[in-house]
Amino acid sequence: MGAALSLLKPEDDKFREDRRRLFLVTAEDTPDALMRVLGVASVQQVRLRALTAQPEGADIAIRLEIDDQGDDRAHTLAARLAAVPAVRGVGHGWR
Repeated sequence: MGAALSLLKPEDDKFREDRRRLFLVTAEDTPDALMRVLGVASVQQVRLRALTAQPEGADIAIRLEIDDQGDDRAHTLAARLAAVPAVRGVGHGWR
């Protein structure tokens, strides 16, 4: 029985490695809005896996896909992103 449990462990680790968080940020479309958002991600030392940004009216929609580092880190990143002056809203969940 113990051998079967140890066989599942690598798959569990692989699953955890593949898990990603998705952050959707809406910010004022200013020249430095994207850099401010990326600055927060850099300071929080997230591993960015995908990034898209496109204008939506007077705003810019920024989509960040990052490696999962746990719920606490995700909530901290969301709070720090929301504190950026140009940011109007932040949503996050699983990819």
